[in-house]
Amino acid sequence: MAYQHAYDSASGELKGVCAAFPAGAEHSAPTQEEAWQAAGWTVAPGPSTDAAGQPVGPDSHNYLGGALAAKRAVTLTPDKTQIVADGADQAVVAVAVAGADPPASLTLLVNGAQEAVALSGGAGALAPIVAQTPCTIAVSLLDSITYRAAPVVIQAV
Repeated sequence: MAYQHAYDSASGELKGVCAAFPAGAEHSAPTQEEAWQAAGWTVAPGPSTDAAGQPVGPDSHNYLGGALAAKRAVTLTPDKTQIVADGADQAVVAVAVAGADPPASLTLLVNGAQEAVALSGGAGALAPIVAQTPCTIAVSLLDSITYRAAPVVIQAV
């Protein structure tokens, strides 16, 4: 079965993967490929799995220079997921980037605010997180085009 990929040629963000509509087949509604083109996305034939046998999708892949590429895995690991909202208790989120030639730094979003994390050999840590009042603190990647990581949540109680 043939598959089509849709991606934003400016950012490289993979928008979707679907089974290709058979060429020359009659249809009364726009195909998925036509809808993607109408949205301004580039549509290209592509596989449903990558060379490693992993499913291709927006959460795991992107397009770099017009070529399909797997996003680099990043692990965000908090030392604890709950802190006391007293301004003193703290949580530290460790950051690890998989693969060769890791970047010197990564930018994370901490409740939407950008925080740079210096990396050495692909490992680093976010500045300690503290809270004065009860709240939820979400930590995620800023660059979700090149990297992939599950976000973490820290509860201040």
